[in-house]
Amino acid sequence: MSVHGTTTAEAVSLVVGELERDIIFGSFLPRQRLYEDEFILRFDTKRHIVRAALQELERRGIVERHPNRGAVVRHFSREEVAALYELRAILHDAAARRMRLPADPSWLDALRTAQEQHAKAVAGGDLGEIFAANSQFHRRLFEGTGNSYLVEAIDLSNAKTHGIRSHGLGVPGLPEKARDEHLAMIEAIEAGDLEKLAFLCVAHMNPARAFYEAKYCRPG
Repeated sequence: MSVHGTTTAEAVSLVVGELERDIIFGSFLPRQRLYEDEFILRFDTKRHIVRAALQELERRGIVERHPNRGAVVRHFSREEVAALYELRAILHDAAARRMRLPADPSWLDALRTAQEQHAKAVAGGDLGEIFAANSQFHRRLFEGTGNSYLVEAIDLSNAKTHGIRSHGLGVPGLPEKARDEHLAMIEAIEAGDLEKLAFLCVAHMNPARAFYEAKYCRPG
Protein backbone atom coordinates (compact mmCIF):
# COMPACT_ATOMS: atom_id res chain seq x y z
CA MET A 1 0.00 0.00 0.00
CA SER A 2 1.33 3.45 -0.92
CA VAL A 3 0.18 6.74 0.56
CA HIS A 4 2.40 8.74 -1.78
CA GLY A 5 0.58 11.71 -3.29
CA THR A 6 -1.99 12.14 -0.50
CA THR A 7 -2.16 15.06 1.91
CA THR A 8 -0.32 14.75 5.22
CA ALA A 9 -3.54 14.26 7.18
CA GLU A 10 -4.81 11.64 4.72
CA ALA A 11 -1.48 9.82 4.73
CA VAL A 12 -1.35 9.68 8.52
CA SER A 13 -4.94 8.44 8.66
CA LEU A 14 -4.26 5.69 6.12
CA VAL A 15 -1.12 4.50 7.92
CA VAL A 16 -2.92 4.55 11.27
CA GLY A 17 -5.77 2.50 9.84
CA GLU A 18 -3.50 -0.14 8.32
CA LEU A 19 -1.25 -0.48 11.37
CA GLU A 20 -4.19 -0.55 13.78
CA ARG A 21 -5.71 -3.35 11.75
CA ASP A 22 -2.41 -5.27 11.78
CA ILE A 23 -2.11 -4.88 15.55
CA ILE A 24 -5.65 -5.70 16.59
CA PHE A 25 -5.80 -8.74 14.33
CA GLY A 26 -2.49 -10.20 15.45
CA SER A 27 -0.07 -9.50 12.60
CA PHE A 28 1.94 -7.65 15.25
CA LEU A 29 1.86 -9.23 18.70
CA PRO A 30 2.11 -7.64 22.16
CA ARG A 31 5.64 -6.33 22.92
CA GLN A 32 6.68 -6.61 19.24
CA ARG A 33 8.90 -3.79 17.97
CA LEU A 34 7.51 -1.49 15.29
CA TYR A 35 10.20 -0.20 12.95
CA GLU A 36 9.82 3.19 11.30
CA ASP A 37 12.10 2.29 8.39
CA GLU A 38 9.98 -0.75 7.57
CA PHE A 39 6.81 1.35 7.44
CA ILE A 40 8.46 4.09 5.38
CA LEU A 41 9.18 1.49 2.70
CA ARG A 42 5.86 -0.30 3.07
CA PHE A 43 3.75 2.84 2.69
CA ASP A 44 6.13 4.72 0.37
CA THR A 45 6.02 7.71 2.67
CA LYS A 46 8.14 10.01 4.85
CA ARG A 47 9.38 9.50 8.37
CA HIS A 48 7.28 12.30 9.83
CA ILE A 49 4.12 10.57 8.50
CA VAL A 50 5.06 7.29 10.17
CA ARG A 51 5.96 9.02 13.44
CA ALA A 52 2.68 10.91 13.48
CA ALA A 53 0.83 7.63 12.88
CA LEU A 54 2.66 5.92 15.74
CA GLN A 55 1.88 8.88 18.00
CA GLU A 56 -1.82 8.50 17.18
CA LEU A 57 -1.69 4.76 17.87
CA GLU A 58 -0.04 5.56 21.20
CA ARG A 59 -2.86 7.98 21.96
CA ARG A 60 -5.35 5.20 21.22
CA GLY A 61 -3.61 2.98 23.74
CA ILE A 62 -2.39 0.17 21.50
CA VAL A 63 1.22 1.27 21.00
CA GLU A 64 3.86 2.30 23.53
CA ARG A 65 6.92 4.36 22.74
CA HIS A 66 10.06 4.22 24.90
CA PRO A 67 13.23 6.33 24.80
CA ASN A 68 16.02 4.59 22.89
CA ARG A 69 13.74 1.62 22.14
CA GLY A 70 11.21 3.06 19.74
CA ALA A 71 7.63 1.87 19.47
CA VAL A 72 6.25 -1.49 20.53
CA VAL A 73 2.79 -3.03 20.49
CA ARG A 74 1.35 -2.43 23.91
CA HIS A 75 1.17 -5.41 26.23
CA PHE A 76 -1.44 -5.36 28.98
CA SER A 77 -0.59 -7.01 32.28
CA ARG A 78 -3.22 -9.06 34.06
CA GLU A 79 -3.65 -6.16 36.51
CA GLU A 80 -4.16 -3.66 33.69
CA VAL A 81 -6.69 -5.94 32.00
CA ALA A 82 -8.60 -6.27 35.27
CA ALA A 83 -8.65 -2.50 35.82
CA LEU A 84 -9.79 -1.74 32.27
CA TYR A 85 -12.51 -4.35 32.37
CA GLU A 86 -13.70 -3.14 35.75
CA LEU A 87 -14.16 0.29 34.19
CA ARG A 88 -15.96 -1.15 31.16
CA ALA A 89 -18.25 -3.23 33.35
CA ILE A 90 -19.22 -0.19 35.42
CA LEU A 91 -19.99 1.87 32.32
CA HIS A 92 -21.85 -0.84 30.41
CA ASP A 93 -23.91 -1.87 33.43
CA ALA A 94 -24.85 1.74 34.16
CA ALA A 95 -25.74 2.41 30.52
CA ALA A 96 -27.86 -0.73 30.18
CA ARG A 97 -29.91 0.26 33.23
CA ARG A 98 -30.48 3.72 31.77
CA MET A 99 -32.02 2.66 28.46
CA ARG A 100 -35.09 4.72 27.67
CA LEU A 101 -38.23 2.63 27.77
CA PRO A 102 -40.41 2.05 25.98
CA ALA A 103 -37.78 1.92 23.24
CA ASP A 104 -38.02 4.45 20.45
CA PRO A 105 -39.13 2.48 17.35
CA SER A 106 -36.68 4.21 15.01
CA TRP A 107 -33.76 3.55 17.36
CA LEU A 108 -34.81 -0.07 17.78
CA ASP A 109 -35.00 -0.49 14.00
CA ALA A 110 -31.49 0.96 13.67
CA LEU A 111 -30.25 -1.41 16.39
CA ARG A 112 -31.76 -4.39 14.57
CA THR A 113 -30.09 -3.25 11.35
CA ALA A 114 -26.74 -3.04 13.14
CA GLN A 115 -27.28 -6.55 14.52
CA GLU A 116 -28.08 -7.89 11.05
CA GLN A 117 -24.95 -6.29 9.62
CA HIS A 118 -22.86 -7.91 12.33
CA ALA A 119 -24.49 -11.30 11.71
CA LYS A 120 -23.74 -10.92 7.99
CA ALA A 121 -20.11 -10.09 8.77
CA VAL A 122 -19.83 -13.16 11.01
CA ALA A 123 -21.23 -15.34 8.23
CA GLY A 124 -18.68 -13.86 5.81
CA GLY A 125 -15.78 -14.47 8.18
CA ASP A 126 -13.93 -11.21 7.48
CA LEU A 127 -12.37 -10.16 10.81
CA GLY A 128 -12.20 -6.50 9.84
CA GLU A 129 -15.86 -6.37 8.97
CA ILE A 130 -16.79 -8.30 12.12
CA PHE A 131 -14.84 -5.87 14.29
CA ALA A 132 -16.35 -2.80 12.63
CA ALA A 133 -19.89 -4.17 12.70
CA ASN A 134 -19.55 -5.19 16.34
CA SER A 135 -18.37 -1.69 17.27
CA GLN A 136 -21.28 -0.16 15.37
CA PHE A 137 -23.80 -2.41 17.14
CA HIS A 138 -22.56 -1.44 20.60
CA ARG A 139 -22.41 2.24 19.80
CA ARG A 140 -25.96 2.09 18.48
CA LEU A 141 -27.04 0.10 21.54
CA PHE A 142 -25.80 2.65 24.07
CA GLU A 143 -27.24 5.54 22.09
CA GLY A 144 -30.50 4.20 23.54
CA THR A 145 -29.58 5.92 26.81
CA GLY A 146 -29.96 9.33 25.19
CA ASN A 147 -26.77 10.39 27.00
CA SER A 148 -24.09 11.35 24.47
CA TYR A 149 -21.47 11.81 27.20
CA LEU A 150 -22.03 8.28 28.47
CA VAL A 151 -21.74 6.96 24.90
CA GLU A 152 -18.49 8.89 24.47
CA ALA A 153 -17.07 7.47 27.72
CA ILE A 154 -17.94 3.94 26.60
CA ASP A 155 -16.35 4.55 23.20
CA LEU A 156 -13.15 5.71 24.91
CA SER A 157 -12.99 2.73 27.27
CA ASN A 158 -13.68 0.38 24.35
CA ALA A 159 -10.90 1.97 22.30
CA LYS A 160 -8.41 1.40 25.11
CA THR A 161 -9.14 -2.33 24.91
CA HIS A 162 -8.93 -2.72 21.11
CA GLY A 163 -5.68 -4.60 21.57
CA ILE A 164 -7.33 -7.00 24.01
CA ARG A 165 -10.80 -7.54 22.55
CA SER A 166 -9.74 -8.09 18.97
CA HIS A 167 -7.66 -11.18 19.72
CA GLY A 168 -10.85 -13.15 20.37
CA LEU A 169 -12.26 -12.52 16.91
CA GLY A 170 -10.37 -15.39 15.34
CA VAL A 171 -11.23 -17.91 18.05
CA PRO A 172 -13.67 -20.50 16.65
CA GLY A 173 -17.14 -19.99 18.05
CA LEU A 174 -16.63 -16.60 19.70
CA PRO A 175 -17.97 -14.43 16.84
CA GLU A 176 -21.05 -16.66 16.66
CA LYS A 177 -21.48 -16.41 20.43
CA ALA A 178 -21.30 -12.61 20.22
CA ARG A 179 -23.87 -12.64 17.39
CA ASP A 180 -26.31 -14.65 19.52
CA GLU A 181 -25.75 -12.39 22.53
CA HIS A 182 -26.57 -9.33 20.43
CA LEU A 183 -29.92 -10.90 19.61
CA ALA A 184 -30.51 -11.64 23.30
CA MET A 185 -29.81 -7.99 24.14
CA ILE A 186 -32.43 -6.82 21.67
CA GLU A 187 -34.93 -9.31 23.09
CA ALA A 188 -34.25 -8.03 26.62
CA ILE A 189 -34.92 -4.46 25.47
CA GLU A 190 -38.13 -5.48 23.75
CA ALA A 191 -39.23 -7.21 26.97
CA GLY A 192 -38.33 -4.15 29.03
CA ASP A 193 -35.93 -6.26 31.14
CA LEU A 194 -33.02 -3.92 31.83
CA GLU A 195 -31.69 -6.16 34.60
CA LYS A 196 -31.15 -8.93 32.05
CA LEU A 197 -29.73 -6.46 29.55
CA ALA A 198 -27.16 -5.25 32.09
CA PHE A 199 -26.15 -8.84 32.83
CA LEU A 200 -25.77 -9.63 29.13
CA CYS A 201 -23.72 -6.51 28.43
CA VAL A 202 -21.19 -7.30 31.16
CA ALA A 203 -21.00 -11.05 30.47
CA HIS A 204 -20.51 -10.26 26.76
CA MET A 205 -17.02 -8.91 27.51
CA ASN A 206 -15.62 -11.97 29.25
CA PRO A 207 -14.68 -14.44 26.46
CA ALA A 208 -12.27 -12.10 24.65
CA ARG A 209 -10.77 -10.99 27.95
CA ALA A 210 -10.25 -14.61 29.06
CA PHE A 211 -8.55 -15.46 25.76
CA TYR A 212 -6.12 -12.54 26.04
CA GLU A 213 -5.27 -13.31 29.66
CA ALA A 214 -4.68 -16.99 28.90
CA LYS A 215 -2.45 -16.26 25.92
CA TYR A 216 -0.53 -13.13 26.90
CA CYS A 217 -0.63 -12.67 30.68
CA ARG A 218 1.33 -14.42 33.38
CA PRO A 219 -0.75 -16.73 35.58
CA GLY A 220 -2.58 -14.83 38.30
